[in-house]
Amino acid sequence: MLWKVLEAHGGNLPEYARVVFANTGREMPETLDFVRDCSKHWGVDIAWVERWAEPYAGEAKNRKFQYVTRPTNYENAARNGEPFSQLIKVRRYMPNPVARFCTVELKIRAISEYLVDECGFERPYVGFIGIRADEVRRAVKMQGTIESGQERFLPLYLDGVTKEDIFNFWVSQPFDLKLPNNNGTTDWGNCDLCFLKGESKKLSIIRERPDLADWWIKQEAEASESIGKGAFFRADQPSYAQMKVIATDQPSFDFGDDASIPCFCGD
Repeated sequence: MLWKVLEAHGGNLPEYARVVFANTGREMPETLDFVRDCSKHWGVDIAWVERWAEPYAGEAKNRKFQYVTRPTNYENAARNGEPFSQLIKVRRYMPNPVARFCTVELKIRAISEYLVDECGFERPYVGFIGIRADEVRRAVKMQGTIESGQERFLPLYLDGVTKEDIFNFWVSQPFDLKLPNNNGTTDWGNCDLCFLKGESKKLSIIRERPDLADWWIKQEAEASESIGKGAFFRADQPSYAQMKVIATDQPSFDFGDDASIPCFCGD
């Protein structure tokens, strides 16, 4: 999508446009490399931001914390889920399929605050979202609607671009997102073991990289001690500690296939 924007403007980003990457600290290292490489190979400035929950420093007695969106970069970006961990601590319950506040607070609002506070955008601004033409169900709900301060515009959907077109495009590029590709879907994308991914996908990832489960296990363990109820990311699946045992004790087991819930900043 970014390449198409550059292509339409003689290889340059229009002066009124901004490209923003919001880091949660749980993206795979390959994702951070990919964002850096897009900037380097295509000569486009990409702003990196993180949104942190901090103790409230003002005078209002009923406020205990505040959110602060900070600029960062490839070298200094959080890589062990620090913004995410802090968010869970101040909210005192876990994000879950019903309350996906991690996406809202760490992605959508981080980008919005940067555009409004740092770049002077006025709400609603037009936000480009990379939903494809083969994602019709999602696209028809989003195209042209206003949500969280942005008017959602889906150029790939409107231009008829499918995942096959995108695959062919990346074959022609000198770099790529170096994560496993499953029929056009990157299961390891977004947060590495996002609770919205299907159980089978999480088990498969943990089997390959058991260490990735440790951060998620720690969040559930700490939440169990401090908040009790609501201490797990999902009540309808095993805990991350249980999934690590299942995945590592049964390395050759076929975990089958179950549906993931889309995790996207426009949903």
